[in-house]
Amino acid sequence: MRMATGGVGIGLGIKDYRAVMIFHKRSAFDEFVEDGWDFSGQADAAATLDDTGGEVNAADTVIGGVTVYQMTKRGLALQATLQGTKYWISKKLNK
Repeated sequence: MRMATGGVGIGLGIKDYRAVMIFHKRSAFDEFVEDGWDFSGQADAAATLDDTGGEVNAADTVIGGVTVYQMTKRGLALQATLQGTKYWISKKLNK
């Protein structure tokens, strides 16, 4: 899927990360695919470059039945935000 996000909060940084979403209920997955919206709060500190460095983060989503994990590949960030994210199906990846 493709994604775009925007939010408000305090902090500074830039990071390249991967999000893994675990859907605990089929209805949560179906709603996510149909609507594609997620609203969440997060706090994180990250300083990573490939396998070097580390990160600490906490995030929670308003979508029931979903757990989200973020893994920073590289970047530097110290932030606390409230954000909205729009996901949509990638035509290139889903032919």
